[in-house]
Amino acid sequence: MMKRTKQIEEDSIVGIHIAPVINVAMIVLIILMVISPIINIPGIPVNLPKAVTIETKERNISISYAKDGRIALDTQIVSWEELVPKLRRRLKANNRVLVIIRADKDVPYGEVQKIFDLAVKEAGAKRIAVATEQKKRANLRFGR
Repeated sequence: MMKRTKQIEEDSIVGIHIAPVINVAMIVLIILMVISPIINIPGIPVNLPKAVTIETKERNISISYAKDGRIALDTQIVSWEELVPKLRRRLKANNRVLVIIRADKDVPYGEVQKIFDLAVKEAGAKRIAVATEQKKRANLRFGR
């Protein structure tokens, strides 16, 4: 009888296998890397005008303005009254951060100018830009 219990103890797993834990961690990391660019886009549709620009990798603040009049600060939909106080709070930590205005191409210029004025004069933004949709370089013809 003693011999049988000793054999069961020898066959049992004593340690933790770390390879499956690392595999799961790598899969979760890859999923997060793929999803992270999508998370920063608000849930309102915005058709951007087309242009060729150089992308930047620095942290910035995005103001999105949809054709139907909805406005969002980064991913949070806000009202016109909430825009300036929330933007001012975000700029308080660093007023040199880039504020990007993502306005639908069908929005009248006067409405986009209103956002510019609120961001610069009211909220105190020092750096501001307008987002555009990227054109494909193959369609552009320079010089020749």
